[in-house]
Amino acid sequence: MKTLKIGLIGPTNIKKISKLTKKPVGFFIKKAKAVGKLLAEFNCEVWANGDKGMVSTVALAYKKNGGRKLTILYPHQPSPWPNKHVRFYKKYANKIKKESSWFWANYNVVTQPDLCICVGLSAGTLSELAYIKWNYQLKCGRLKRLIAIKELLRARKLPPEIEVDIKKILIYINKVGDLKGALAKYSKEVY
Repeated sequence: MKTLKIGLIGPTNIKKISKLTKKPVGFFIKKAKAVGKLLAEFNCEVWANGDKGMVSTVALAYKKNGGRKLTILYPHQPSPWPNKHVRFYKKYANKIKKESSWFWANYNVVTQPDLCICVGLSAGTLSELAYIKWNYQLKCGRLKRLIAIKELLRARKLPPEIEVDIKKILIYINKVGDLKGALAKYSKEVY
């Protein structure tokens, strides 16, 4: 059986998402670590942008729990934003995929994997969701499913402007604990 490629998207500022959702920072850290552990147990290949917050917490927990296939998408050029702050995360990668800019790093994290997991919302996550929407509408990329974890989303859902156009590939699960069943089900669909 092939290895399931999982892209991760989510907020970099956990304190901000904590304020917006009125859930403690510790809640998000605990949930991110649980996602990482499940991905390691499932022997997934994890694709992530090298940055702080939910995605890096998931990725580091993945590695801590024996995950062996972490691909970090790294914007080689600091364009249009700086990249020095993400160099720290490169040391955890099993593979570094150099991208020419932040656009390509954000685009490819939702275009190259089989499944994508949304672990919360932020301005950057909204751009990645827009890429998913356009890729789905224009039949681009290889993404088959987007799994959104309701307990990590403000209002427990994605923005309707995105949701309405990707409902055929969008899977909502209520909580992180439901991820194991979703991965088992949709890995069979992908391969």
